[in-house]
Amino acid sequence: MCKRGAHRIGQDCPADKDLEVVLEMGERNGWRRCYNCRNLIELTQGCSHITCRCKAEFCYICEAAYDPVIGCPNYCDDEEELERRRVEEAVRAASEAAEKAAQEAATAALAASALEAIKRSENSEELSVLREKQINERDRFNDFHRNMKSAIWSRHVQSRVDILARYDDLQAKMKERHTKTAAHLEDRQVAAEMELRASLKQSERSVHIRLRHMEAYCEGVGRAPSGPNPARVVTERDRRELSQQYNLKNDIERLHQSRINVMREKQGRQMEQLQMRQDEELEKLARKQADELDAQDEAFADAEEKFTELFGARKERIRKRWALVEEVTRRKMEARDGLRYAKVGDVEWPDDERREEALEAVIE
Repeated sequence: MCKRGAHRIGQDCPADKDLEVVLEMGERNGWRRCYNCRNLIELTQGCSHITCRCKAEFCYICEAAYDPVIGCPNYCDDEEELERRRVEEAVRAASEAAEKAAQEAATAALAASALEAIKRSENSEELSVLREKQINERDRFNDFHRNMKSAIWSRHVQSRVDILARYDDLQAKMKERHTKTAAHLEDRQVAAEMELRASLKQSERSVHIRLRHMEAYCEGVGRAPSGPNPARVVTERDRRELSQQYNLKNDIERLHQSRINVMREKQGRQMEQLQMRQDEELEKLARKQADELDAQDEAFADAEEKFTELFGARKERIRKRWALVEEVTRRKMEARDGLRYAKVGDVEWPDDERREEALEAVIE
């Protein structure tokens, strides 16, 4: 236990303070120690013949080794020991009762003194003035804290409003530009369709004119048989070309409508692609707005956290200063009056959650 040289058998370690305390308590209570294993033994009932758990036997009265034939070598009387123990027990009980009564009296006196000190502090004008100053300082601190926090929240809200207004303006301008771009594309598509229709109309007229000429050629219109020129001979080839021209005339409207449909389909794809690009630009602008709002919220959260930590530290310093000032004031009063003054209770601070709700209502 003491990390020193080993002691002789049966000798207690001088560095074992706990053992010394137990031995002193055992000596006061009349306990005995076994001569063999040195364990403490208390006799609560029965005779003075003790058999230890190490099997050693001895007399509880004189602590002599017990002889199995004659018993105690000193012929100790159990009745004398019991009487002595009864007397010691009575003395100890009386001492404990007196000590308990003294403790109760001291406690009652201390409680009465503390009650008088509390009443004395409550009726003290100096402590009342000090408490009033502390309350006024608390109210000023709370007003300053509320105003500063309201200013931080107002700046944050105004920043969000500015961001939303700026992006609303950008979105409105972007939509206006998109509308103009779509209208311009639509105008170009209409002009292209009108140009195509004019071209097709011209082509249709050309087909009709050629058809009339071919009909006139094949029917011999405009030539007399008795003229000086030789007679016109209409071949099978001419008739096939005339038939093909008839077929072209019959299919020209369908062909023209097909070309118009192809153009319209191409123009529709162009309009869809333009709409997709415009939607992507709007989504990109919305994501940029959301990112800027998130960054603004994060910056506000950091600022509010630092603000809370700063004012929490200031509040704690104020409380400590108040406690020190009150302690100094009470010590001066006790030295002057020779009376004891109790500590005044801490100044109550308003509930922070209710103040936060009030600030949120103001900001809203």
